[in-house]
Amino acid sequence: MTELFTPASQPTLNSPVRDCYVSNPYPCYRSPTPEAAKPAIVKALVKAAQNSNPARHEAWYTTPRLDVKTGLKKPFIKRMNAHRARAVNALMVAMADRLNIVSGKVEASVEQLSDWCGLSTGNGAKKSISRASRALTTLEELGAIKCERVWDDSTHSYIPKIIWVTELFFVLIDYEVGKFLSAQNQQLAWENKKLREKGEGPITLSEARRRAKEKHIKNAFDYRLKKRAFNKQRRHARKIDEMAPSQARHFIINDLVKLHSKDELEAMGHQGLRRLVDQRYHALRKLAASTAPPPDTP
Repeated sequence: MTELFTPASQPTLNSPVRDCYVSNPYPCYRSPTPEAAKPAIVKALVKAAQNSNPARHEAWYTTPRLDVKTGLKKPFIKRMNAHRARAVNALMVAMADRLNIVSGKVEASVEQLSDWCGLSTGNGAKKSISRASRALTTLEELGAIKCERVWDDSTHSYIPKIIWVTELFFVLIDYEVGKFLSAQNQQLAWENKKLREKGEGPITLSEARRRAKEKHIKNAFDYRLKKRAFNKQRRHARKIDEMAPSQARHFIINDLVKLHSKDELEAMGHQGLRRLVDQRYHALRKLAASTAPPPDTP
């Protein structure tokens, strides 16, 4: 990997402007959970990805690339540019680290992979993950990964892509496919043992993939519902925040009267009710000023 990662190859003050047209010329994957215990196979895959140069593997010159949307063969490119190659290499390490051994699913979204590799630019509503997205599309065109897109009718948009690795993924990082398949079967046997202990029947690799997809879709929908509820609550909080304090407190009291029964209000007493109004008022003002989305993004 001399060409892509050695200090000698980094830009100098005399380098052409073209060398610096990306915000992070040398992306590197940083695990969000560096202290977490990982299976030996995952550690081996990460090490293989770090010690190889996936973006310069011979497969790029011998395997036809297919357009993701049309399935048509794309024109042959002699050499991937250095910035795209570095992004590909960083993402390969990230996907190796987040790989579910049994299902072959990458347990991360494109946005998360982009953030962890330092490929994202901007933040909040102006965040851009296009560099990571283009690099992943390049890998998908080659056939090293497969991205599955699921349409959400409720929001009329796609949920975060489901990323699966193929056998070519292991070829690019110079890891024996046979070793991975052996580890996969061993892990599946261990998963089935746990299922039997729970009184459930064993599953196949196909069933494991189906369940992984089902879980991904459920998590994405749950997150969107949570985000939608958060935005609705924040709009309500901002409406309260724009009122005069006395008017806002009166508004909150009316809400609390609707939420609690007569007996509950009597047991609370006027001091308890006032304390609850104060707590709700300050919490709503804090929410009104918040711009952070709900945690655990898919």
